[in-house]
Amino acid sequence: MKDEGGRMKNKKILIGAALLVAIVIVFYLLLHQSSTKVIEPSHYIGTAPNDFHGIPPEGIGGDPELNKEKNRWAASAVFIPLTISQIISLPHDALDLMGKERRSRWTSSAIDQAAINENRGVQLVGYLAHAKESGSEACNGKSDTYHDFHIWITEFPGQNKNKGIVVEATPFWKEQFPGWQLHTFEKLADQNAKVRVSGWILWDEEHGDEVGKSRGSLWEVHPFTKFEVFSGGKWVELGADTI
Repeated sequence: MKDEGGRMKNKKILIGAALLVAIVIVFYLLLHQSSTKVIEPSHYIGTAPNDFHGIPPEGIGGDPELNKEKNRWAASAVFIPLTISQIISLPHDALDLMGKERRSRWTSSAIDQAAINENRGVQLVGYLAHAKESGSEACNGKSDTYHDFHIWITEFPGQNKNKGIVVEATPFWKEQFPGWQLHTFEKLADQNAKVRVSGWILWDEEHGDEVGKSRGSLWEVHPFTKFEVFSGGKWVELGADTI
């Protein structure tokens, strides 16, 4: 009877220990999940189309590898919050050495430095300083119809745009969100509106001569796949309807 009682006591101890371990694991997972600040996308396309109105992802002309990055037609599954200062401070020494060289000729160090950042979705908060429509570009098939919107976001209100970064609305994503109209972005720029932008990080080597003059970095959010405006004490998504 003593042996049986001892076995029962040991069994209860083991069950109690297992429950304690399970509680600790669940608590750790919940704590870890809240600390990573994973942000779900508002618009996700699991499979990107093969082309956009006949324009392939590699565009027509220019650097096909860069064009593919600009023409990412699927949103990131998650977005990592970064400040504009953090984006500007992302490592780029190896990329600087490449200048405007085609990506196919980049060193392995430059390729790795771009990839580690371009493979992640980010979300930033800042103030809309300026907006304009681009002309025809190789990434958009040199089309006279399908153009990007170039939008400058600064970290603080009233800052010069040469302290901020460029985020871009590409033709594919503008088609998904009809509310993304140039006059709307221009109006928000006039208001120096507080905005929140989510999308893909991109190193745009084509604009090296603009750093310090009209932008603070060659790191961009390009394309962005979600755009929100802080209005009425809350974030309002700019989507199917204009604000």
